[in-house]
Amino acid sequence: MKPYLFLLIIGFIVGCQPSEKEPQSKAFSDFENDPDAPATNRELLIPILGDTVAGYAMIANGKEPKETVILAHGFPGNDNQFDLAQSIRRAGKNVVHFNYRGTWGSQGKLLYSNELEDLDEVINYLCLPENVEKLRIQPDGFTLLGRSYGGGLALIAGSQNEKVKRIISISGTNYGEIVGPYDHIDSISFFRPYMRRQVMIDVDLDAFLQDMIDNRVKFNVVTHKEALSKKEVLIIEDSDRNLEWINQLEAVDLVKLPSDHGFVNRRIQMIETVIEWLDKN
Repeated sequence: MKPYLFLLIIGFIVGCQPSEKEPQSKAFSDFENDPDAPATNRELLIPILGDTVAGYAMIANGKEPKETVILAHGFPGNDNQFDLAQSIRRAGKNVVHFNYRGTWGSQGKLLYSNELEDLDEVINYLCLPENVEKLRIQPDGFTLLGRSYGGGLALIAGSQNEKVKRIISISGTNYGEIVGPYDHIDSISFFRPYMRRQVMIDVDLDAFLQDMIDNRVKFNVVTHKEALSKKEVLIIEDSDRNLEWINQLEAVDLVKLPSDHGFVNRRIQMIETVIEWLDKN
């Protein structure tokens, strides 16, 4: 074999050897389960004022009590953010997902005011001593994480609940701002075609819209800016469309990741942003 050909072959072999990689974040790495307290999933049936709400707990590995993140899904809940939830769990935190009253498998009436109440009631349920033990929960500091419809809910409910320490809104919708200029349900008829397409929801549309009109000040995130200033808040936006009301808030961390409403082409970047922020706060 000619010497230069031998050197070329050796160089090719060396060049194909795997190079050392940067250690990957726990949020994106598989792990060994604690045999006595492994990561696991549990279905939850959460009682809320006579109704039963369907929930799902994703419990992190290890027997020690965990920080717990509660997911508030978008409308009507097709996109449940479970890729984000799995990453948060791998990073060592519990995640609890549930369906609001009147959506999917949950009983009750769908109203925005009810869904704010749902978030408080889910927190109360998770703080029951038997659930703190069974689900390995730290009951002294929850995180509310909402996307789109759920983003506005998380900001409002989280601002008022002393057990919530951190709030994350991803492309949040501020319905109080949208409905603010109107004083009659006929004037917000632009909601009707979209809501009628959400066939999995048993909703009295007039009652839902009247609830929006009657509580449009309460349902405006900016109304709660003073209370929000006392929380750790992360807002992730896909565009500039919400900046007018977001800029009225104080002491929030704002991250813009240009994408569509679901961050379809920025999922990893969005998830990394959430994980890094949770680790720092």
